[in-house]
Amino acid sequence: MRRSGLPYLALLSLVAIQVIYAGYWAVHDISARMGLWADTDAARTFVSSLTATQEVLFFSHVVMNVVVLFLVWKLRWWALPAFILSFVLDRAEWVIMAGNVVFSNMVAVDAWTVFSFTLQGMIIALLVVLVSEGRLR
Repeated sequence: MRRSGLPYLALLSLVAIQVIYAGYWAVHDISARMGLWADTDAARTFVSSLTATQEVLFFSHVVMNVVVLFLVWKLRWWALPAFILSFVLDRAEWVIMAGNVVFSNMVAVDAWTVFSFTLQGMIIALLVVLVSEGRLR
């Protein structure tokens, strides 16, 4: 498959957005841990509301997004199962996060959930199409 094909470029763009989106939340998390928030009490409260399991799921998801971007760049079909793993890690973390009252009061959880599901759904759909057509090898 040519890298200039429209479905491929759409997929590459969406995965790049996914990496940026996950990176945004990772920076948010890390900056709270480093005390870089203007409201240090809110940062401490936020960090103390997170569990180790949640953090492992979240940062594993972030790393998997980068792996998927690399696999898509290299036109590899492994991007599909890798992204499905990333999706499952993210959804598991969101299930835990849904019960986090501190986080729910800080951000518009419903809006971010809709954005995330829509983005991930489009990525999965494009991956399925491109893999089934043999355009990712």
